[in-house]
Amino acid sequence: MNFDLTEDQREIKRTAREFLASRYTMEQVRSIALDGHEDPHWAEIVELGWPDVMELGTVELAVVAEELGYALAPSPLASTWAAKLLYPSLEGRGTVAMWDGEDGAKIAVPNADVADTIIVRDGERVFAVSASEAQIEPARALDATRPLFTVRASGGEEISPDPKAWNAIAIMAAAESVGVGARVTGMTVEYAKDRRQFGRPIGSYQAVSHACAQMFLESEGARNVVYWAAWALDHDPEAATLATHAAKAYASDAAVNICRSSLQVHGGIGFTWEHDLHLFLKRAEANAHAYGDAGWHREQVAGLFL
Repeated sequence: MNFDLTEDQREIKRTAREFLASRYTMEQVRSIALDGHEDPHWAEIVELGWPDVMELGTVELAVVAEELGYALAPSPLASTWAAKLLYPSLEGRGTVAMWDGEDGAKIAVPNADVADTIIVRDGERVFAVSASEAQIEPARALDATRPLFTVRASGGEEISPDPKAWNAIAIMAAAESVGVGARVTGMTVEYAKDRRQFGRPIGSYQAVSHACAQMFLESEGARNVVYWAAWALDHDPEAATLATHAAKAYASDAAVNICRSSLQVHGGIGFTWEHDLHLFLKRAEANAHAYGDAGWHREQVAGLFL
């Protein structure tokens, strides 16, 4: 079996990497996420056709999602993907509200402030609700690049999502974690080459070089299992559920582990507000809990064999 991306998929990846790198420099990420400026690039993202990339296949969705995480893009694209996977006729931007709070509220709803439609899961039932008919309140978020909201909504159109949609959403989130892990691994290796101590690059010391090697191992392992899951969802339905749960669990843990190891390699500078590392750590931690954390997904894997 050939596990390489096709030429078209590599072109999508290259285009996404170049576009996101030019639009979402870390200065702009900070401006949007920390200073409250509006993301100015949504129209260009729509023009590229990315909100509908899942129509090409789940691997293509994972390719762009990985690059979204690599760039740490403060964009509502991931939230819109999740909504569109559940509600393919979605127009404009969307988000998914699935975690129950108090008094019928849904908590930790990403990018609800810019959504046109909110997909609300109420037990086993799912509804598409116009955002204009919902009560939306800002909530405190760990990851400033992806603001969260508390949503109160009722009524709306009851929909029947394709059961595969929930798997695709988990794969999308896992692929984004792969991008975060890959970016932080690269940042850390470059720092270990440049930072000198006692006249030598710190990367020449075993403790540091072994940490970087482990980060690379986890990053590549996460990428492999995520792309297996993406491929399986489209081509091997018997393996798709197992692959999805394995991918989300592994990628979630890997991204968090990589970011935490990177903090140790960077030392004191890595803990400062001025350094970008904390932004990646927060995305990794937040993403690890989105659409089921690693523990929940491992439980689902175990349940498949009982």
